Amino acid sequence: MRARTACFSCLLVVATATPAIGAPSFEGRGWPGPSRELAGHFAGALRAPRDSAALALGVLAASLRLQSLGHLEGRVRAEWTGEVPLARLQCEVVPGPRHVFAPVEVVLVGADSALVAGSLASLAGEAADAARFERALGDALESAERSGHAWAQLAISEWRIDGAQVRTRVTGTLGPKVTVTDVRLDGLVVTRPELARRSMGRLTGMPYRPTDARAAAERLRQLGVFRSVEFLGLEGGADWREGVLAYRVEEPRYNRIEGAVGVQGETGVVGLARFELGNLLGTGRSVGLDWQRRGSGLSDLGARYREPLILGWPLAVEVNVAQQLQDTLYTRDRFGLRGLLAVNPRDRVEMGYEEERVVQTRGTLRSVELSNTMFALARDDRDDPFAPRRGTRARLAATQISRRERFEDGARVRSRASALDASIEAHRAVGRSNGMMLEVVTALRLSGQRVLGEFERAPLGGAATLRGHDEEAFRVDRHVRSRFEYRRFLGSRGERVHVFWDHAEMESREAGPTPGTSRLERKRADGLGFGLRLPAAGGLVDLDYGIEPGRGALDGRIHLRLVTAF
Repeated sequence: MRARTACFSCLLVVATATPAIGAPSFEGRGWPGPSRELAGHFAGALRAPRDSAALALGVLAASLRLQSLGHLEGRVRAEWTGEVPLARLQCEVVPGPRHVFAPVEVVLVGADSALVAGSLASLAGEAADAARFERALGDALESAERSGHAWAQLAISEWRIDGAQVRTRVTGTLGPKVTVTDVRLDGLVVTRPELARRSMGRLTGMPYRPTDARAAAERLRQLGVFRSVEFLGLEGGADWREGVLAYRVEEPRYNRIEGAVGVQGETGVVGLARFELGNLLGTGRSVGLDWQRRGSGLSDLGARYREPLILGWPLAVEVNVAQQLQDTLYTRDRFGLRGLLAVNPRDRVEMGYEEERVVQTRGTLRSVELSNTMFALARDDRDDPFAPRRGTRARLAATQISRRERFEDGARVRSRASALDASIEAHRAVGRSNGMMLEVVTALRLSGQRVLGEFERAPLGGAATLRGHDEEAFRVDRHVRSRFEYRRFLGSRGERVHVFWDHAEMESREAGPTPGTSRLERKRADGLGFGLRLPAAGGLVDLDYGIEPGRGALDGRIHLRLVTAF
């Protein structure tokens, strides 16, 4: 048995080391570098024996590489011998002498050559590669442009082989330093030019620097009122000491109206309405109003105002007020202030402070005052905020909560709690017309109290969180939920049909059978269904049908949503 094993191992080694019978072979001579590098240039020709076009491409690639090593007079010759499948590709290389660059001579008209000579000095002693010289010349022009010489011109006036060296001379002119006299913004329709220029910082009257011009475009993107911003470059005029910075912007539809309607169980019709008026009068300011009916005696009303630019910084400040009515259980009033600092067009930092007051009509606890301090990091690189097909959106928020409770007997208790919220939404295209969306959201609340109050728990259920279930069918301490959709796009405006699966894992600590005790309850819920988004006269209409697994078709929930942008 051991002899058979040893014999088989030897055969395997021989078979691995021996080229495949009938495969074309390669033979190269004279290459100044590793032989496998030369064979790599002819890999395409070896895959297509006797193909003259593939062979010519291999010779060209090898010749270019030979010259980049400094062998400017080198020659490469290759030919096939024998017949397929026993053909052999023979390559002969005559590298010739290797040439290196001599120190580059720089001659500028009316200017100090030292400004650009530094970018060319590193070429001395290096292999005489024309592509490397061209890159160094481009770096020299960029160096002149960074110093304010926007119209600098450089050219190669001499390229001469002198023995083993290549002697070169660069001539040209730097021109004057350019001062920015104006900023032109193409594409402005609604936004006021003074708002855009204020967000870009001071540019006019300053020396031209390309880094400052591109940084101004980034600040304009961070303003958050444009779909895209592009820096077109510097344009000259009659006086070549002056220039105009040109930009192109694209404005989206700023105003948005969203409405949704659903039907559920005993409570009947539920719905929401959102009004978003953005970039008011071209100032970048926005206001919003939200209303939601979650069932009989359950409603939310909120309003917010945003100021986009504080002291010239990409810092937006948002003020919001809200009121929540929870049937006969409690009334909740909220007032908050939030700051949003744009780090770049995709990332932002959020800081907020919020005051809440909850008044209850039942139980021994009469009122609770909460002070919430929030810090969050957010990133959004989706290709389209209304109908994304690619990209991700993520947010991580931490909140510190200070509680002040007042009981029926007049006692007052102070305590602290904390909350953590995280979400990620990913979109991926599958072919030209299909796509997938996956959203994962988690919320966690930590408190010294064994059992949280009803107002402190997160509501789940309905169109926004768990389709196929009633609005606020669950109120839980912590949860992880996911929403998956497979989409078939029908047009460029986001029209689509889709199937979905919503899932939630939930935990809550409930009061035990005896005072001072509690028990942990775990639940899970799913929603399956399908939906479509179609264009209407006023915008886009979303229609979803969801059902809880195990229930009949007539127990499903229908969610209707209309989004209008203008």
